[in-house]
Amino acid sequence: MILSLYPTHSPVRYNEGFKCIPSLFTFIQMISMLINVPYRSSSAVSSLQVDGLKQQAYVTFKNGNSYAYGNVSRRAILNVLFNEDVSLGFWVNNNLVQSDRVTELNGDEFDYEAITKRNRLEAILNDKDYPSKKTFPNAELPAFV
Repeated sequence: MILSLYPTHSPVRYNEGFKCIPSLFTFIQMISMLINVPYRSSSAVSSLQVDGLKQQAYVTFKNGNSYAYGNVSRRAILNVLFNEDVSLGFWVNNNLVQSDRVTELNGDEFDYEAITKRNRLEAILNDKDYPSKKTFPNAELPAFV
């Protein structure tokens, strides 16, 4: 059997051509990322980020504590992303905190360093006064400026 992977390429035999093609699983892992859930008023949840491909959720509470959860239901993730009527606190309680299937992830299972860098970058980009004299009080411009 001969397959043509791309119209411009020559056909390859199916048993020898797929060795060089990255697996679909590897491709999916490369594009998976945390998506910020649009903010809804909540007395407990400050922010919620979800990843449907890895089935993970990262929640930051108003008191400053942050937790990552694994094995989150993909259906629940889609529900919170596309259903604007779902309360964030209700969703976190039912699908993360009180769920039997979900596990809290530790540092080996979740990259906390990357998420904190991302949150810091977003805070800087959203700050209209950055950089300011408050941020860098002793900053001196070079003489040629």
